[in-house]
Amino acid sequence: MRNKFKILVTAAISILFINSCYEKNTSLTTLQINAANNIAYVKFINTYAASNPSTVSPSAGPSVNIFVNDVKINAAPLAYGGSFPLSPAYTGVAPGLAINIKVILNRTNNTPVAGDTISNKNYDLGVNSYTTFYIADTTPNPTPFNPFVVPIQELITDAPVNFYRARFVNMIPSNDTLEVFSKRLNAVIFNGQLYKNASPTVELPIPAVSDTFQLRKVSAPATVLATINTFLPTSSRTYTVYCTGHITGTPRARVLTSFTNR
Repeated sequence: MRNKFKILVTAAISILFINSCYEKNTSLTTLQINAANNIAYVKFINTYAASNPSTVSPSAGPSVNIFVNDVKINAAPLAYGGSFPLSPAYTGVAPGLAINIKVILNRTNNTPVAGDTISNKNYDLGVNSYTTFYIADTTPNPTPFNPFVVPIQELITDAPVNFYRARFVNMIPSNDTLEVFSKRLNAVIFNGQLYKNASPTVELPIPAVSDTFQLRKVSAPATVLATINTFLPTSSRTYTVYCTGHITGTPRARVLTSFTNR
């Protein structure tokens, strides 16, 4: 049967998070996820920075729909800068060696044309695995005609008490190598990464007060491209820090942001 891998919609995933622990601080809402049996966890982030095609979507940029084994999983089209589901949740799907994921441009007039399917691939999604799919441009010359989906698997474990874990993903289409600097530690905490690449996960102490992260070019560290202000992580949690936009700041502003993995 084509849809033998049953999709668990986001609304239903809450029942899998039994005994979940929510904590709030000044800048983040975090969720402790208890792994469930026979589930793979996925998240989708639209970093597709091209402003066109305007006939396909509003001028704000292409929005997309996501299908897992031919079942649409997002209720509303996922627009540029958006995440499905919203942090800190993931969507649960049945795991397997060939889980089909399609990303299709959303058309306001609902009339499909050739080329609307920008990605149609099978992925190995293991039991209790966590994978974030970034919808992205090509490089070095991003165009609306050659988008690509970048899957990044996350090996998530709880950090020790009074520590947190984090990694950096560069999703700004350019040939520049980007790094992240901590003002509180006065040090580079995420080493330079090229577009569509992720840093190793680092383990850091929980700061006594909030930190400021700065996105910089390795080649020009004196210039701050974007910042996360008042970043105050929670003990034992895991985070992903990522950047979006255009390297010049136009037409898409450079943004450095984060989400909670666990």
